[in-house]
Amino acid sequence: MTKPDVAPRHDEVTLRYPVTMLPRSRALSDLILEPGPTPERLDLGLRRVLAHRIAASAPARSWGAMRLDSYSILAALDERPRERRAFSWSPRATKRILGVRAAHRVLSGQCATPTEAVRAEIDDVINRTEQQHTRPGSLGSWLEESTLGVRAAVIGEAVAHATDIITLLEWESVREITTIGQADPVWAVPGAPWISLRGRRDLEVTLDHEHHERALVALRPGRPNPHSIDDLSLVALVEGLSQPEKPLPTRIVGVWPASGKSISLEVTRSTTQHAARFVVDAVSKMREMVGHKSAA
Repeated sequence: MTKPDVAPRHDEVTLRYPVTMLPRSRALSDLILEPGPTPERLDLGLRRVLAHRIAASAPARSWGAMRLDSYSILAALDERPRERRAFSWSPRATKRILGVRAAHRVLSGQCATPTEAVRAEIDDVINRTEQQHTRPGSLGSWLEESTLGVRAAVIGEAVAHATDIITLLEWESVREITTIGQADPVWAVPGAPWISLRGRRDLEVTLDHEHHERALVALRPGRPNPHSIDDLSLVALVEGLSQPEKPLPTRIVGVWPASGKSISLEVTRSTTQHAARFVVDAVSKMREMVGHKSAA
C-alpha cells in the first residue's frame, strides 16, 4: 500500500484509504447527500421549558453528576430499569473514542491502515496522560496500566469501529465536506448543572455551506429497534441545545453496520419536541427510582 504523496491537511478529510465502492456505501452516500428541507432553528421557548422541567424533576445533586445519553434515557423509561453502575473502562468502552479518531487519521492521510492509526492514537493518549498528569481514572491512565492482552482487545475493538467508518461511504463524493472525530455535543441543564444531555454521533456532512445545511451520521451496535427513532431524535435535540446559534441538522442518519441497516430521520420542530418529552419523562422516572431506594 502506497503512502500519501503529499503532506495531509488536518482541517479537511482527504481520501487515502483504498475502499471498495460497495452498493451499500453508494446508496448511503446518496441518502446522506440528498437535498433536504430548509433547516430550522431550535425553538428557544422549548429550550427554556425543557431546562425548567428537568431542573424541577431531576434527582438531587447529592445523587451525583448525571450525563444522560440515549442509552441511559431509554433504560430509565424501560419497564425494568437497570441498576445504575459506576463507569469503568473496558475494551468495548474505548472502541468508539479510539475508533473515530483512528478513522480520521486514515482518511486524512496521517496513517495508512486502521491498525496503524489505532496504535498511533493509543500512543498519543498515553503520551498526553504522562505530559499533563491526567487523573488516575482517565483513559490514558487505564491504557498505560493495561496488560498486553487487554491492549490487544482494545486494538481489535477500535480497529473494527474505524473500519466501519472508513468503509461506510463513497468518500470521493463527501470527502471535502465531512467532519470526523469531533467531541459529542453536551448540554448542561441551566438550574441543574449536575445534569447534562449528550448526543452521540460520529460524522457531520455539510450539504449546503451557504444555507448551513448538514447531516449527522450516528453509528450504532446491533440492529435497529422500536426506540431507534427516539435515539436519533435525541441527537438532533442535543445538537440544537448545545449550539443554539446554528440551525438544526437537516437529517440524522443512523447506521447499524453489523446488520447492514440504516434509518434517516428528517429533522423538524416535532422531532425536537418529541425528544424533549421523553427526556423529561426519563428524568422524572430517575427521580422516582432514587426516592424508592432512599425509602428502602
